[in-house]
Parts: sequence; structure tokens; C-alpha cells
Amino acid sequence: MSICRATTALLIASAILSPLAAQDSARVIALPPVELHGFVEVHYRTGDPTTKDGFRLRKADFKFTGELSPHTRWRLGFDAAKVLTITKTVATKTDSLALSDAAIDQKSRILQDAAITYTFNQDLNVDVGQQILPLGLEGGIPLSQIETIERSNISAERSRAVGLGDVRDIGASINGRATSQLEYHVGVFNETGDDQGTTDANDQKAVVGRLVVHPSLLPNIQVGGTGAYEGGSVTQHRERGGADIQYRDNWLTLRTEAMSARDGLLHRFGWYGLGAVRPTTRLQLAARYDSWDRDRTHESSGNDAFERQIVVGGSYLVDGASTKFALNVIRQTFPNISSVRPSTFLLAAFSGVW
Repeated sequence: MSICRATTALLIASAILSPLAAQDSARVIALPPVELHGFVEVHYRTGDPTTKDGFRLRKADFKFTGELSPHTRWRLGFDAAKVLTITKTVATKTDSLALSDAAIDQKSRILQDAAITYTFNQDLNVDVGQQILPLGLEGGIPLSQIETIERSNISAERSRAVGLGDVRDIGASINGRATSQLEYHVGVFNETGDDQGTTDANDQKAVVGRLVVHPSLLPNIQVGGTGAYEGGSVTQHRERGGADIQYRDNWLTLRTEAMSARDGLLHRFGWYGLGAVRPTTRLQLAARYDSWDRDRTHESSGNDAFERQIVVGGSYLVDGASTKFALNVIRQTFPNISSVRPSTFLLAAFSGVW
């Protein structure tokens, strides 16, 4: 009798749970699709007196995107090649030094983008979350599409404060076109990239904007301007101002960009000029002159001295548009100081994008 009761209970439970399991399965199948994009780049550097010869995993980007509704999309981006940095504070105790505090540099976390985009129409959308700031032209171009292996010093050099391009922060931005010739990006962020991934450390907010003109009579040319401002105390004050112009068609790119910055008492200025020619669909040859003053009030060492770089090289698409090999020769000089000797070094890169 007990066996019959157990069998009957099992049949009833199966009858009840089967439709629920089917519904759960249907729900899983009905989830919106998720897109995955990625970019991996490996460098080899040799001949640079400031760096030991060797390989470096420069980028390991993974970007997930999906649709929440017909007008709303989400995205998450990670750079798995980042190395977590810990800032240490030491204090003197009697006759020795002791660690008094340690904090993680939030900019060194692997999380890049984490934002939701609401699209009103093809000419207007709103981004909310951690996103790349609309600072300059080159800073908004994916690294996989940069003509040289590394970005210009405006974006890439970060020994003093934070870079002036290719930086992220948390906030909200409006992006779109006022007309077919005028493109705009404007947003309010916690900082100008100083505290990526954290809550704001002060009450001030950074306002960042960029305008780009696409002349109808010159469809291959664009002219842009960038500005950013954050008030506050002398040490907190932030300013950015820049301009750029680019000509690009299927076989030629000409671009120049300048950026000035104030971070508290630190003043910085840089500019570059770049030319690239593509004689075939697979081969690209490029050259760049780069002028960078990371601290306009000091000339004492390589950390604050004015620097010039001349970059010459090329890249070849090994396998369609997905795999690329690049080689750059870089001449680096510090004309105002003698403590750092001029150097010429080689930088090679192998990358894949999907």
C-alpha cells in the first residue's frame, strides 16, 4: 500500500513540475542574444634603455553587448591584461620605515566599460555608466585601428597624473548629431578619468564635451574640438582643451591633434602629426612626429622632461582583417636634459580582433 501511495505521489509531482520546467526552459531560450567581441595584442620591445627586452601582453580586451529592449542596449568590457596596482604609504617608526596604509589603484582594475545606452533615434542616444570620455580624436579610436602600435603620448603616457585620452570614468553623456555636418558628445562625470571604478571623492563633477564638424563639401575631412572642466580646490582643479583635424580615405590618413591640460598645479601640453598610406588592402605604412611636455614647469628628469618621438613603421594583415603584424622603429629624445640619453628602439606587435 505504501508503494502505491509513493508511486501515485511521484506521478502527481511529475505532472505538476513538468510544465514548470518547460516554462523555465522556454524562458532561457527566449533570452536576448549576447554578442562577444575581443582584441588581443602582444608586444616585443628591444633596444629601449628604460625597459628590459622582452614580451608584454599589451591588451586582452573582451566586450559583451546585448539588447534589453528595442531602444536599450547594455555593454560590459574587460581588459584582462591589466596588472592590479597597489599604492603603498609608509611611515617612520623609531629608526625604520613601516607600511602604514595600502590602497588599490582603481584605474588598474580590469573592468573597462559598464554602461547602458538608450537610443531615441539614429541621431541621439544617452549613455549612463562607466564609459570612455569624449576627450580628443585618437583617444576614442580602438587600439586595433590605430595606425601605429602605440597611441601618441597624449593618450599613452601616464607617468604624471592621468592620460588625456583613452580614459574612462563613471557618469552620463548625450551623443548624437545636431545636423548631418555637426556631431556632438557632452557628459557629466565624477572625474576626468582619475578615479575610474570608484565613487566620487569630492562634491565637484567634471563636464566634458566634444564637437566635430564634417564639412559637406569635403566628406573625407573632419575638424574637432574638446573641452573639460572640473572646479574645486587648487589640487582638485582640472581643465582640458584640445583640437584636431583629420583627412581619411581608402588609401591615405592625415591627422594632427593637440591637447593642453591642467591638473592642480601640474600643466601639460602635447601634439602630434601622423600620416599613413595603404598601398594595398593588407599593407599600411605610417609615420608620426610626437611632441610631449608632461610637466611644463619642470625639466629635471625623465619623469617631467619635454620629450620628442619619431615613429616609423608599418603593419600587415596576415589573415583577412582579423590578424595583424606590425613593426615600429621609435626615436626618442629629451632635448632639454642630459641625464636621459637619446635612444632608438624597436617595437613589434602581433594582434587579433574578433
